[in-house]
Amino acid sequence: MIIHSSYGSLAYRGIATSSVQRQEVRTAAAMVADPAKNAEKISLSRVGEALAASDGGLTQPTTPAQEKLILAASLDPQSAEKVASDMAVTPSAIAWDISGQRGVGDGTAGFARKLASSGEIVDDNYISQFNGKSQVVDAQRRAIYDTEKAKGTDPLLILAKMINFTNSQSKDYLDATGWG
Repeated sequence: MIIHSSYGSLAYRGIATSSVQRQEVRTAAAMVADPAKNAEKISLSRVGEALAASDGGLTQPTTPAQEKLILAASLDPQSAEKVASDMAVTPSAIAWDISGQRGVGDGTAGFARKLASSGEIVDDNYISQFNGKSQVVDAQRRAIYDTEKAKGTDPLLILAKMINFTNSQSKDYLDATGWG
């Protein structure tokens, strides 16, 4: 004996879906009725606090490499202090792409100056403008370090503030330094 249903399998799926939706509505209503009963306690680790210390206005979000740096520094306060101190005194520099350097198209001995981040070929004017801007950025980053250190701020938070400050710089600066 062969039995054929007049309902297709989609009808059964629809019944199951509407049943799940009704269950979700009841669960949501219960949570609204008594939010204290369903509240969770959440606390941030030192790493989370450091990442949350953002001042906003970032040109780019924190990168995975920056998050790893903060995580590694969070394991040891002395390490965090060393990384923050080094970051405060290290001058900005252009990150160059030196791959395939055999001269510029006409076979001369010159080299193409390409940014590592984008491959953009830059001239002396670009380099001069970068040098002027980078001195200002370096001085501001150093001021953040000195000010926060004088306040007694946790070195991990100082490091996060300096990373966020650098992330808030112009796209040109970030491209030139390869910061992103």
